[in-house]
Amino acid sequence: MSRRAMLAVVTLAAVGVAGSVPALAATHRPRPKPITGSWSFTDYSVDPTPSVTSAAGNHPYCHDPLPATPADVNAHTIKVKGRGVLTVQGATTGDWGMEVDDAKGRVLATSDGTQPQDQEGTVVDLLRAGTYSVLYCNFGGAPTATAKYRFVYR
Repeated sequence: MSRRAMLAVVTLAAVGVAGSVPALAATHRPRPKPITGSWSFTDYSVDPTPSVTSAAGNHPYCHDPLPATPADVNAHTIKVKGRGVLTVQGATTGDWGMEVDDAKGRVLATSDGTQPQDQEGTVVDLLRAGTYSVLYCNFGGAPTATAKYRFVYR
């Protein structure tokens, strides 16, 4: 093959590759923006038994047998469109526990500090789109708590 023919083939190939790059880039979807916010929790049905049973290896924390009062708000949900990392950081007074559950109620992450004044929070990898619950439960603290959350898509 002559040099001119080789140059023509290489030039056509380069133009073809360069032309397909924007087309490939157009099919890539940008990640959704992170989800951020805060929740308020109220738990007047103080129950220290989950601290004792969880210390014995019996989880989950926030599914104790003591029924909630009508004023209690122990759970908030977050709906995500895909895989990502959920970070939750609580602000409590006294002894609280927390967990993150999937839509079927399976516990994905828990937090119960070694001291009553420890703040509860977690970082958990959510592997798929869906609805998840963040639960805070009062083991012996003030009746209200707050938590900030951030979900970042991967």
